[in-house]
Amino acid sequence: MSKDVRKAFAPVAANYVTSSFHASPERLDEAVELAQPLAPDVVLDVATGTGNAALALAPHVSRVIGLDLTPEMLEQAQRVTAERGIGNVEWVLGDAEELPFPDASFDLWISRAAPHHFHRLERSLEEAHRVLRSGGRVVVIDGSGPREARDHLHQVELRRDPSHVRMLTLDEWIDRLEAAGFAIEEARLRALEWDFEPWITRIGVPADRVEALAAIVESATGPAREQIRPERRGGRLWHRYWHALVRARKP
Repeated sequence: MSKDVRKAFAPVAANYVTSSFHASPERLDEAVELAQPLAPDVVLDVATGTGNAALALAPHVSRVIGLDLTPEMLEQAQRVTAERGIGNVEWVLGDAEELPFPDASFDLWISRAAPHHFHRLERSLEEAHRVLRSGGRVVVIDGSGPREARDHLHQVELRRDPSHVRMLTLDEWIDRLEAAGFAIEEARLRALEWDFEPWITRIGVPADRVEALAAIVESATGPAREQIRPERRGGRLWHRYWHALVRARKP
């Protein structure tokens, strides 16, 4: 996993500091609200990327560690942290499947827009369970959707990002988390109107391939098309895209 992820994200790390999704104040407020941070919390943001979620949580908690596989992503996170003068966040190079932390180290484990890259998701959730204290929360925000739309957009994800593995439906997320020993507290889907081109080019897809990938989105039929709702606006493709938002607790 690490080789694919680093290859995909190292050249485009700076794009994620200002990404219309990853850095959106509205979407970050959504993550903070879902996480329900408490002042004494010690937080682990897994696959933190350029640290957007970690930095959004920092004012609400005692300490945050952002962990990522890609040094270039963490360099961007460190730069932004210094620019903002934030003192309770640190950055660690590491893998979600082999967390370099002792048992019961954290109150909150969060991973946002990242678990669809995890080759061994079950192992990552086992590690989350291990490093959380009793009563600790796991929070996931990741690409998802109704099954038909998920299956169709999966074709696009694989072509835009070779490190993509699989988006889970909400039911699949609930099953995985319960199997890892967590009790679900909140689980829902949220759809967004999705501007196709920035999503594709953010990961470094060449301009001459954008329309070929757009054609896949627009080729959806039946229930998938009804769910995705592809539409051209002023020549640009828009469609629906979903995320699963889940919070669960370690008993």
